[in-house]
Amino acid sequence: MEKNSKLGKKLLATGNGRCNIMNAEEPVYFGEKEFAHQVLSYCPPDSVQAFLEGLGLVLRTEEGGRMYPAGNRGDMVLDALTTPLFGSGVQVLLDTQAEKLEQRAEGWRVETTDGRSFSAPSLILAGGSCAAPKLGGTDSMYQLLTPLGFELARPLPALCALETQRKPLQGLSGLRLLARLTLLAQGEPADAAQGEMLFGETGVSGVCAMQLARTAAQALDKGQEVVLSVDVTPTLGLRDTAMERKPPEKPGQMAETARQWLLKRSGFLPDNRLLQGALPKPLADRLQGLSIEETARNLADWRLQVTGVRGFDHAQVAAGGISPRGVNPQTMESALPGLYLCGELLDVDGDTGGHNLMFALATGILAGESAAG
Repeated sequence: MEKNSKLGKKLLATGNGRCNIMNAEEPVYFGEKEFAHQVLSYCPPDSVQAFLEGLGLVLRTEEGGRMYPAGNRGDMVLDALTTPLFGSGVQVLLDTQAEKLEQRAEGWRVETTDGRSFSAPSLILAGGSCAAPKLGGTDSMYQLLTPLGFELARPLPALCALETQRKPLQGLSGLRLLARLTLLAQGEPADAAQGEMLFGETGVSGVCAMQLARTAAQALDKGQEVVLSVDVTPTLGLRDTAMERKPPEKPGQMAETARQWLLKRSGFLPDNRLLQGALPKPLADRLQGLSIEETARNLADWRLQVTGVRGFDHAQVAAGGISPRGVNPQTMESALPGLYLCGELLDVDGDTGGHNLMFALATGILAGESAAG
């Protein structure tokens, strides 16, 4: 039962259309992360990969453990998942949205928004979260489950761009560079990530910025002051250039290293050209005219006030969701017999790089096997 007019609309958009289906490295999850790891102990990544390869998919692994279909096309994944349905006796109902669930002695009854009803001994809910509404994201799963007594952790946007004060960004839109970003909540380091960042008109994006959106959204939701510290010393080759999450540390620790680097360059470059050839010109021009000490401090710890995150329209996933309390991680059956919960509707969200789809697939495999058994 699918509320969209076709299957896999969001799946086709993942990984910029290439469908980053899973990740071969250590799983990274948030929210009810212990539950996520329990699920993957019963259906580990090797089992997820074997399931996909059993459908005929050829997978290949890229940097950071990201796994894609060999043909680099999301429709290859969708075809592999949907083709076995045809001729199998499975009925696919498109443009059909569940409106009410009712537990009965013989199982479950589903009422739809167009007045139809369906009954079955087992029911699997895998309707996702309210992220990416243009691709079908909705809060309908929450509305179905909370009347049945399930707890809902407030959904917030995750894996999306950060909104910041705009004036400091003028003239920098479209600029990309390698940076370490540290998020401060109430003045204390709360989260950090390193990678390519992208300046926009209203804030910053890029994978490293998106990885901080979850923490930023939660802090802002609590009314805390949130500040982004930008350290561009990785671009200058003054620290490692790994594109990955980092343990949060007090910003500015590279300021002295940056100062020594500037002093060395002052031996062969005039003061107004110390950043020439090292940083993109718009950013180098922004720092021109400052003292070496001020320039070094900005290179290691340039601060931007965070005013928000881009919102569910631009979020890849939602932080929060239905609590998995009472859900069996081995079968995905809830405390209500015959009712199974899967994927992103649960209070589990993963890091970028295929972790979210991998969790969705693992929970779906476990639920399908258990409900069919």
